[in-house]
Amino acid sequence: MEIQANRTSLHRGFSLVELIAVIAIILILAGVAAPNFIRALYNARLRGAGNDFASMVQLCRIRAVQDSRYYGVYLHAGSGTSPQEVFVDIYPQNVNGASGSGGLTIDPKDPVAVIPAEVTQQSPTSAPNTTGLAQLLLPTNPNSLVPTDGSSIATPITFGPEGLPCKPLAVTGGTVCNSRGGAGAVAYWVFLQDTRTQAWEAVTITPAGRIQRWTYSSGTWSKL
Repeated sequence: MEIQANRTSLHRGFSLVELIAVIAIILILAGVAAPNFIRALYNARLRGAGNDFASMVQLCRIRAVQDSRYYGVYLHAGSGTSPQEVFVDIYPQNVNGASGSGGLTIDPKDPVAVIPAEVTQQSPTSAPNTTGLAQLLLPTNPNSLVPTDGSSIATPITFGPEGLPCKPLAVTGGTVCNSRGGAGAVAYWVFLQDTRTQAWEAVTITPAGRIQRWTYSSGTWSKL
């Protein structure tokens, strides 16, 4: 008699209990990682906004020297489908030395960078530990110079033909903006905040024209 051996399969699938356990573990890990990932994403967007803002400030300085004029940097709030943009207010160029629209409109020829909608400009009165930042920005400050709020449309970050920050001053025959004919030594700061994470970043300009970015954490400002 011929005996035929029955072969049983050694392969089997996962049980329903095992699948549920694996899915539960994945969901737990995702729940822990997702908030950190989202926060990191928004922090990266804030860093990008600060970098773009500082780049516009540097471009403002370069163009002011090249054109022998003074230019300001503004953040233009978006509306509807229009994005929020930081720009150097260069055009139109007037014969009296003044330039731009005073931050009211963006000319097609103005240098522009788009800023994420959740990143907003804040006044120094809303920013944390401005006293500490001022000490870092101006460690030796015998004249007790107070940095000017560059987020105000009345006092935007402005560079003159010398490549130094300045404040425009109306004089007979036109307007000047330099260390001699304007307001003397000038420093600026602008504060940016991500409204989703409440994180802060600052862009500062010393009287010598040095542009620096800062991040705020645990009560102190640190250079980027």
